[in-house]
Amino acid sequence: MNYEVVTWDSAQNGAIARIRMPMATAKGKTKIDWLPVAIHGATEDDAREKAVAFYESERARLADKSANLIAAREKAAATHAAKREKSA
Repeated sequence: MNYEVVTWDSAQNGAIARIRMPMATAKGKTKIDWLPVAIHGATEDDAREKAVAFYESERARLADKSANLIAAREKAAATHAAKREKSA
């Protein structure tokens, strides 16, 4: 399961969508949990479309963050190796 979007119609707030997806824990494991975001829309379909778009944008943001972290680690390792060679 990648993610699940649950929608309902509220008389007070219109349609609301919540996303349930894999999330990292503090110990580095993954668990299925609710994303702490409620997405509002005029209809349930509208709220679902907005939730799916939000989920896709979050996946892209996290992928970019991960790629940047990997690049930074590689750069730091190369700098460290160059300093080691220079001092030897």
